[in-house]
Amino acid sequence: QLDEVAGKRTEPHSTPSQDSTPSQDQLAASEPALELAGEGRALVLRYRNLAQCELRYYPLDVEVAFSTQPFAPSAGQAAAYVQPLLARPVALPADRTELALELPAQFSTGNVLVEVRAAGLTRARTLFANALDVRFLEAYGQVVVAEPKSGKPLAKVYVKCFARLADGTVRFHKDGYTDLRGRFDYASISNDPDLAAERFAVLVLSDELGADIRELAPPAR
Repeated sequence: QLDEVAGKRTEPHSTPSQDSTPSQDQLAASEPALELAGEGRALVLRYRNLAQCELRYYPLDVEVAFSTQPFAPSAGQAAAYVQPLLARPVALPADRTELALELPAQFSTGNVLVEVRAAGLTRARTLFANALDVRFLEAYGQVVVAEPKSGKPLAKVYVKCFARLADGTVRFHKDGYTDLRGRFDYASISNDPDLAAERFAVLVLSDELGADIRELAPPAR
């Protein structure tokens, strides 16, 4: 237990006795563990008691995926895809518990869902190509999009919004394009049928500069 408190790698061990049944702590210490995180355009694997895993890469049509499941987490599974475009094994060093990996060059400028599998465990993470400066003004239901280096407003950037109601119903709310100021009102519509919406899911999509997806509270009425 002291080794675990200090963050040291621990291995299950037993003391000879008539009762050779392993304890719950021993069983837990020997159980495989696997997590996948995305940091920018890089991947981080965190693992225990695993020697190898397989990484799978699925190119992603962001608008189609968003429209299918607008409130899906970024760690969603690749259930909608039959075959990955690329799959490769990755050795996991025994003296480490974390491994950082760069995306393969063919996915460096695209949107991709990455899935890792090992010992019956599956984890997934969606990575977006994003060179947009996106600011959401939640109190007003507006989004502002700019070029990150110059701060120049970006017009004609596509925005799509879905609403989730209290009963769990999800439906299309509104879409359109940013104006010359780089602004778009994603919330307001006349005769709003979604006044009781609890959450909005908003996609900001540029063909040249990538995408951003946010889940937001609706503006106060």
